[in-house]
Amino acid sequence: MWKAVVVAVVTLASAPALAQDAAKKSDPKADNCFYTVGTQSIQVPIGGSVCRRQPAPYNDKYSLLRCTPPLDEIDSDVKRGDSRCDKYDERE
Repeated sequence: MWKAVVVAVVTLASAPALAQDAAKKSDPKADNCFYTVGTQSIQVPIGGSVCRRQPAPYNDKYSLLRCTPPLDEIDSDVKRGDSRCDKYDERE
């Protein structure tokens, strides 16, 4: 009988540690944000920003995106040369 009680106590005591390990494995910390243009995957580091060119007919406008993660749109009316853009994405 005491063996069953000891096994039950050990099992209950180790359950929170096992749950924490499982949570760490299933929720890895992201170190980049990603988006695709056509078939090309673009990486943006955490805290980085990219200005993505808007599709026609708005060829001279860009959207400012920041990786927090996820990749969030900060401004949708940015002109080329804006100092907030670390990188400019060109669409064909």
